[in-house]
Amino acid sequence: MQAKPFLQVECVDVWFEDLVASDPDYQRYWRLLSAEENSIARRFVRDLHRRRYVVCHGKLRVLLSGYLNVPPEQIRFARQAYGKPYLVDANGQPAALQFNLSHSADWMLLATGRMPLGIDIEAWDQRHDLASLVEEILAPEEKHYWQALSAHEQVSAFYRFWTRKESLVKAVGSGIGVGVSGILTSVSGEPEFLALPDACLPTRDWRLLDLQLAPGMSAALTLAV
Repeated sequence: MQAKPFLQVECVDVWFEDLVASDPDYQRYWRLLSAEENSIARRFVRDLHRRRYVVCHGKLRVLLSGYLNVPPEQIRFARQAYGKPYLVDANGQPAALQFNLSHSADWMLLATGRMPLGIDIEAWDQRHDLASLVEEILAPEEKHYWQALSAHEQVSAFYRFWTRKESLVKAVGSGIGVGVSGILTSVSGEPEFLALPDACLPTRDWRLLDLQLAPGMSAALTLAV
């Protein structure tokens, strides 16, 4: 793994890691998982998906252990009402450190900080019917902008909007029921939230960043300010 974060912004660290591991490392990550994680991993039908899950959650534990000074296998998690995981101490109380994890294809992103935050990574997938997804995901202003782009530009723009919205939903922790088409982001200039559903805090309370990773991949980070 990387010796230092891929990105540091304000008080947030962002880790960008691949999910490909040698067999010895894969077995080592297996041993770090909780009983629940172990059970989830065993339910995957395809070995590729199982390996990705094991490596992702093993690396998550290793990275978080560096902040918590706790052995990776002893780190404990709980979940909010809509499923967002958070760290708890030995007494079951929420830890001060907050984190958010996202993975796509052979890559994962982890954000850590001491404020509400959300991160999302998406590998571009040619199997997606973007025209249909646009109707569900984009706000009217974003859709108008997207429809005027060339086919090549539409792909990157769609995933840019998608990761922005997903990172906010994950930061809020309210699930997709928040209504992503009600999230309006800037179509040019600096990334920012221009309008949000009622379930979210006012736009001034969130900072949005587009992350530059690699060709064919989009990512975004949202953090409370």
